Amino acid sequence: MTRSLALSLVCALAGTAAAQNCSQTSVGLTPLNDLGTGTYQGFVGGLYPGGANVAPPTHAAAGAALAATIVPRLADGSPAPPAAPGGRIVLVALGMSNATQEFSTFVQTSNADVHRAPPVRVVDAAQGGIHAGLMADPMHPYWNVVSTRLAQAGVTESQVQAVWIKNAHASPTLGFPAHATALKDDLRAIVQNARLKFPNLRLAFLSSRTYGGYAAGALNPEPYAYESGFAVKWLIEDQIAGDPALNFDPSAGPVVAPWLAWGPYLWADGLVPRSDGLTWECRDFAADGVHPAPLGRFEVAERLHAFFHSEPTAAPWYATANAHPVPAALYQYGEPAPGANGPLALVGTGGPELGTQFNGLGVANAPPNALAVVFLATGYDDLALSGAHVYVDLNTIFLPAPGLFSGFTTNANGFGLFSLGVPNIPALMGLNVYAQIAVADPGAAAFPELGGLALTRGIRLVLGT
Repeated sequence: MTRSLALSLVCALAGTAAAQNCSQTSVGLTPLNDLGTGTYQGFVGGLYPGGANVAPPTHAAAGAALAATIVPRLADGSPAPPAAPGGRIVLVALGMSNATQEFSTFVQTSNADVHRAPPVRVVDAAQGGIHAGLMADPMHPYWNVVSTRLAQAGVTESQVQAVWIKNAHASPTLGFPAHATALKDDLRAIVQNARLKFPNLRLAFLSSRTYGGYAAGALNPEPYAYESGFAVKWLIEDQIAGDPALNFDPSAGPVVAPWLAWGPYLWADGLVPRSDGLTWECRDFAADGVHPAPLGRFEVAERLHAFFHSEPTAAPWYATANAHPVPAALYQYGEPAPGANGPLALVGTGGPELGTQFNGLGVANAPPNALAVVFLATGYDDLALSGAHVYVDLNTIFLPAPGLFSGFTTNANGFGLFSLGVPNIPALMGLNVYAQIAVADPGAAAFPELGGLALTRGIRLVLGT
């Protein structure tokens, strides 16, 4: 592949649109936050009582008071003395496969967040296959997995002070409201289990499902995905109404649950824009129409990021106004388009550090002496194009420097590296850059119109130190 052919590839990608057979772009339901005092099958909308989208003042004040008690804690749970090493504020995700796919992406965003408070650690303890009915059992092995995940992250149960919970029932069959009521009951057990597991747990933020109209099977289609929002809504309303099984106030009796509130509300009616503009496209989901594709995972991660920086009960302990250094990092996502030798091996030797020559991005297992093109962009995407997936936003592709060709040639062993000088500009600290490498390969099935290309997985680069 010549450089002129590489340019043709850029033009071909930019001029091609993804085509997917996803016909159910709406189910005609109104998101809870837009439903307000309107009703669904006789039940009032809104995220909180009375069709409101904000918590009642007394409940919000109680949450704020608890948030003020969140401080860095040592491994044994005791408050850490000022400037003591090891003091942590741990935020944990609990839930199902969708939750782990979305929160693991948020972990990357959070770890590169220059405005996250230094003591904060975020841990993905959600797990595939663990639906709400299983999590409701305090003796289920899932809770051992939670302990293992925390230990792997170097923190303890006693340092966990906030959780994000997202779960649903697998292959539900009950009608409404029975389905939502059953899910609410399991969610009640889950928050009780979390309070038992984490003795210093103060706050729990809950989210319901994203759009399920593209679902290909019975795992969790509409209207169950939509109705899961009522399960969360009713659970929180039960606590606000004083349900002793959800008590968080020691002055009102035994504390058996954390304070509950909505996290990001994630449901929108397919391609019908919500009042805040949120939509869900078919390409946001995997082939089953239920689990999130890379684009969908990033969407949820961005909403979690915005939530923890703006929510009055989260921002005081999660965020700081003072930027601090973040480690340079490299993450991978999505699936490669294999070549004649099979999938390309992405070579990553660390992230791009400010003020250095970054030589940590390349390929192995490629054809010998082949031209490789590195596509760099400031945005991510997931476009199904000509037998491959393109994971960079074509509208934000850039060259590392004016006139600089973004490519390299593999050696006789099919190995090659891309070299990039990273400017020493503090304002770039924590910046995300998305990349993907395409290698000329006549034996590859993707892009036959360009002679065949093998593509790596998507790459997320975090600029740091």
